Amino acid sequence: MAVDHRLVTLTAIDGATHDALLVIDERAARARERASGRRTACFHVHGIMGNFLVGTLRFLAPAVARAGFPVLVIETRMGNVGQLFGPGIFDRARRDIDVAVRWLRDECGFTDLIAMGYSSGATLAARWAATRHVPWLRGVALLGAPWGLPESLEERARRWGAEPDYETLHATAEPIVHSLNGADDDRLFVIERSRGPTRMPKDSEVYTYRTWWHSRGPEADTAKTHLQIGGVWAPILLLQGTADTVVFPDEASRLAEVARAAGNRDVEVQMIDGATHFFKDREIITRDHLVRWMRARA
Repeated sequence: MAVDHRLVTLTAIDGATHDALLVIDERAARARERASGRRTACFHVHGIMGNFLVGTLRFLAPAVARAGFPVLVIETRMGNVGQLFGPGIFDRARRDIDVAVRWLRDECGFTDLIAMGYSSGATLAARWAATRHVPWLRGVALLGAPWGLPESLEERARRWGAEPDYETLHATAEPIVHSLNGADDDRLFVIERSRGPTRMPKDSEVYTYRTWWHSRGPEADTAKTHLQIGGVWAPILLLQGTADTVVFPDEASRLAEVARAAGNRDVEVQMIDGATHFFKDREIITRDHLVRWMRARA
């Protein structure tokens, strides 16, 4: 039986509606349930400017589903227009994960859960796992997880000579977001050379001042993975490419140290040799590490 893709629409507690894509191999899921006694599913959260079609690791969900773990790829308010037009304030996106998890449990009957996130979605998944009590959570897999969205952006900006620089953005955004009419005065802006050395779109980022402030500004503590990961009690896997220039490779080991210092005894770091932030040409080894880790815990 081929991997099946099922589109679902989910409504969060505040009325925000988003789509999600369930990727499932029914035969593999049944075989995994017989072998483990559990019906385990995963959710996967996209990275910056993404949804379940772009801005996420598209190779990942079908591969994990074939291993017997269905994956619900979630579209959150942080994707696409939410990032551009203001409603995608980072911490509120936990509500989109909440409804997805309830759907997996109540509508689909899954008994166990793996949380997954990529890039900024890894930060969101860590924040969710640290602040939500879900007894059936069996693990948290973070791919290309930044030390913190604000700190990682600031470090990249300095390395590549971003324009405007981080300090200028902070000085510009602060009076806008703190003013009484801040929402009305919000504007789009582009950071050139934010993700690389050129002024091409691939090395640029686009925000509004409000979304930047609440996800990349220096006071955005909820978007700082290192402040969240210590609250994650479930097993943690950090998958990180050694050739990543968006999230620098040492950020994974530093996050692991924070989690272990907080008392988590099951924290694993897997460095993927030669992998960039997009894990291109390293899909098979990335999948193998993830599936091996999942089988041992769910």
